[in-house]
Amino acid sequence: MIALKRRFSDVKLIAVVPYRNQSEKFSEYEQKRYQYALQNADEVIVLREKYSNGCLLRRNDYMLAHASGLIAFYDGKPKGGTFYTILKASESSMPIINLFR
Repeated sequence: MIALKRRFSDVKLIAVVPYRNQSEKFSEYEQKRYQYALQNADEVIVLREKYSNGCLLRRNDYMLAHASGLIAFYDGKPKGGTFYTILKASESSMPIINLFR
């Protein structure tokens, strides 16, 4: 996404973070990637100060409420956050592009 942002000036990167310190249990490598993405974002929106059950799905709900379409990498398995988000987008007739296929 950061490469696309650099290539196309009209692409905006908005990071929607489900809770502050989300990356604290990531590996050191993943923490660096995460921080790099946040530093290069046009906007960072933190939804909660602390983790709570369901906060990752609430983040997905927030993104869907502010989107006109969904681009996903979904393997078709009926479980997990991507499944939840695809289902919610389908229920609202949102256009979906699945990069898995």
